[in-house]
Amino acid sequence: MPAKKEGDPMDFYLTAPDGSRLHFPVNPERITCDTGNRILTFDVIALGEISLPRGRAPIRFSFEGFFPGEARKDDPMVKSWQSPKELADILSLWRNEGTKLRLLVTETPINHDVYFDGDGSFQHEWQGGHGDCWYSLRFVEARELIIRAEGGEAVGVQQTRPAPPAPKTYTVKPGDTLWAIAKKTLGDGGRWREIYNNNTNVIGEDPNRIFPGQVLRIA
Repeated sequence: MPAKKEGDPMDFYLTAPDGSRLHFPVNPERITCDTGNRILTFDVIALGEISLPRGRAPIRFSFEGFFPGEARKDDPMVKSWQSPKELADILSLWRNEGTKLRLLVTETPINHDVYFDGDGSFQHEWQGGHGDCWYSLRFVEARELIIRAEGGEAVGVQQTRPAPPAPKTYTVKPGDTLWAIAKKTLGDGGRWREIYNNNTNVIGEDPNRIFPGQVLRIA
């Protein structure tokens, strides 16, 4: 695998329990951290210090980007190239098997055990003439459940997976767009494609044609 490109100190990694590691070849532009009390969105390109609150609900992380096709493998923005299909297959396998992963973003405090966050947590599609694979990802932090007996002594520690939130729905109103709906319901208009992919049976082939009264599932 090619060496890391110079000029960008930040790297995104996912590591499985067996030691296999996925290094994102191109950094996402931003990462969103939902702490339960508020949603924090950080622009990766201009990222300074990230501060995540302590003593809070499990954090949910989301970001989107692309895996560059072979035609762009030598582009300066590519840190280490791997076939987009191989990367998509790895993520699909981990999601389908419910694998606990380690999410690490270097140069930040983001270094957490996570699970894929329910339905629609990994979406991908092929775009453009370079063979690029565009993706969106959502993870929920894995937390430990400490069981205590009377007197306060810990009698067992069990790793648990936080239950994903129940599916939500949204009824389209006059003037709505998928971007506006994603901004309103998910806190990030850039996640409109997740809503579209979850509702193609309702919306049809054109994501720009939605109508008042349609009920959309928000993953």
